[in-house]
Amino acid sequence: MLAKKNRLTKKGSFAYLHSHGERVPEKKVKLNFVRSKNGVRIGFLVSNKIGHAVVRNKVKRRMRAIAREFTDKLYPCQAVFVVVPGVDKLSFDELKRQMTSCFNRAKLVKTHEEA
Repeated sequence: MLAKKNRLTKKGSFAYLHSHGERVPEKKVKLNFVRSKNGVRIGFLVSNKIGHAVVRNKVKRRMRAIAREFTDKLYPCQAVFVVVPGVDKLSFDELKRQMTSCFNRAKLVKTHEEA
């Protein structure tokens, strides 16, 4: 589970990131982010187009597990992962690869010296 202090939950935060955030797309996962000063906060958007509730919850659980590994390795930011239909067909490793690629391309991951 992603720690409560690292969760992005407010509708206004999601709206702000959608309108003002920078975007980094991958095949099935897109990252919207804004750098901040207060730490790392991450949210997830999984549309009803993905499938039934069981499938959507499974996708979100996987994404939370992957994001938890990165929370201490990231610069302070607010980020939202938006997924597109077909993400439920990805394996855990492929989903992790795409999310990692988004973080790296956004230059949010700290280098070894800064960690």
